[in-house]
Amino acid sequence: MSRRVDLIRRMTNITSPCVGICQYDEEEICQGCLRTSGEIIQWTAMSEEERLSVIENLNKRAELLG
Repeated sequence: MSRRVDLIRRMTNITSPCVGICQYDEEEICQGCLRTSGEIIQWTAMSEEERLSVIENLNKRAELLG
């Protein structure tokens, strides 16, 4: 597990990874935060565990998009 994810895991309230650049590609992935449109829509309803899972997936997406 990455150091960043480990630090986030210790937080009691995982905040949105939004960076204010809300532009989507053809696959509906935000170019700013790398979340899918569905992940963005559901963020406020997600549990801390679900949010952590999204954050972990963002790290993987960033590596794939290189």
